[in-house]
This record gives sequence, structure tokens and C-alpha cells, in this order.
Amino acid sequence: MARKRKNDTRIDPFATPVESSSLDDLLGQASAGQEVMMPAPSDPNRQIKLICKVIPWHNIDKDTSVYGKNRREQSLLNEKSVADILPAIREDGKNMHPALCWKQGTSMLVLSGSRRRKACLLAKADYVVFCSEDFTEDDAKALAVSSDQYIAPSLWELGKAYVQTRQKLQDSGKKGSYREIAGLEGVSHTAVADSIKAFEQIDREIVLMYPTPNHLGREVAKKLINALKESPEQFAGKVSGLAHAEFQTEPMSDEKRAIEITKYLTTFETENNNRNECLLENKFVKVQRSINSGAVTVKIDDKVLTEKRLEQLQKLLSSFN
Repeated sequence: MARKRKNDTRIDPFATPVESSSLDDLLGQASAGQEVMMPAPSDPNRQIKLICKVIPWHNIDKDTSVYGKNRREQSLLNEKSVADILPAIREDGKNMHPALCWKQGTSMLVLSGSRRRKACLLAKADYVVFCSEDFTEDDAKALAVSSDQYIAPSLWELGKAYVQTRQKLQDSGKKGSYREIAGLEGVSHTAVADSIKAFEQIDREIVLMYPTPNHLGREVAKKLINALKESPEQFAGKVSGLAHAEFQTEPMSDEKRAIEITKYLTTFETENNNRNECLLENKFVKVQRSINSGAVTVKIDDKVLTEKRLEQLQKLLSSFN
């Protein structure tokens, strides 16, 4: 039996019966001009007619763009982000499993297959797509979520998506709380909170320093955010010097490099003139006072800082004058 290649991964969630076969089987055997029918992602009772097209690599940028609500941040995609499919696409000269595109006039919006698009650009390979004018905005939104099942978007990318969800809730007159967002997204409110904090507090520049965005997970994000709050100036200096750090020239796995990057960015030299006196410390709360300036710093673990407690704390602090 022939070994299944990574350029023929049936990774898209479209294995829905179509006539006497499945859409995945048809997609895997696609050829230019071929026409197939598939159930609409947002309504299985509605059929969508797909036409296979082969786009030469030098026309990919011109003829296609990625759907704006796609949760994968295209500017973060790089060779490492598509390393699992790039070698086979480079060898085959095209992606064996077609992407899905929404044809709008002379342009095509990629609804599913943005990683394959990036890999084809890097490999200078043809981009094979199934396109249709029959897709709707609801279909596009459904595909934007379901097409991420193979490699999920990073914490930072999800944070960006959740911020957009929050804005929609607020536009409809709701508060847009973490719990409301979680209810719509089908995840926990803590996952929503961690994702949004990562997106809002960690610059894109920092994310790009890691081998891939997925190397910046929840624990790493918390360390980076804490380091940034602890000493913004030292953190900025670390960011500026990262490219010249000694470990950057050493051969190592992406996983180890990500660990070294986090360690480098979050480890500061202790300054004698900035020593702190601990006033209170337990498992969840730490209060320190600077011996030099007298400034008081309060650190509260996210696990116990609920929205209600945060509101109470804000009311307390707002009364200071």
C-alpha cells in the first residue's frame, strides 16, 4: 500500500456524502475544470457547485486573497508554519488537496487552505482550488472556524478573533464579557481571557520572534506579560537584543529555541537601586514596595481575579486622590 503523503492529507472537514462518494475523495482526485457538488457549510440542505482551477504560482497573489475573517493571521505564516506540507508540495509542484475559494467577480477569496496557499508561494508551486460563486457569508464564517481543525490558530490569533467577537457583541448592545464570548465560541471563559490578553498585550513583533506563533502558548504569554509589566524598559532592551543573543547561532530544535527565547526575554538583571520589600505574599496575591521610590506594586493571579473582583478593585482605586 502506498504511503500516505503529507501533501495528500484529507484535513478539511468536508467528508460529507456527495452522490455515491465523499467530497474528500473527489477533492483528492481533482483536475482542472472538474465540477463537483457539495453541501453548503452553513446549510447541508443547500448545494454548492464547485469548479476546479489551477492557479500558476506567479498569479497566486494577484488572483487570490484570504477571507478577512479567517482566524489564521497571514502575516505570521512562514516556512516553519507550513513545514509539514511544504516538502511534498515542492516535490509535486502543486497542492494535491485543493483549497476552497469564494469567487467574487474576477477575484477569489480563500475560505479554506490559506496554509496551502502560503506553501505554494514558498515552493513556487501551482495552487489548486475548488471555487464557487454559490458560497455565502455564513458559509465563509463556518469555514473560517472549521478549517482550523488540523493545526489550530495560535493563542495570539485566537485572541484577535475573540476581540472581533467582543466587538460584535458590544455592537448588539451586550457587554461583550469573557463569558459571553465563551458562550458564542464554545470555549471556556479563561481560554478567552488568556487569548485576548495575549493579543492585546503582546506585540506582533514579539510573536514573530518565535519559530511559529503556536510556540507562544498560554504559559509563555503569561511570562511575557508579567515581564513586560515588571520592567518595560528592560523588556524592550531584551527585544532589541534578541537577534544578537548567543544562543541564536546554535543549532537546536524549534521547541528548544522557543524555550530559550522566552527565558531570554523574561530574565532581567537585578538592580540594587530597585530592591523591593515584600508586604504581602500568598499563593495568589503579592504586594511589594520599592525601597528606593516607595511605589507599591500589587500582583494578582488571573485565576482569582474575576470580573466582579476587578470591578470592585477599580472602584476602590478610583476613590484614591
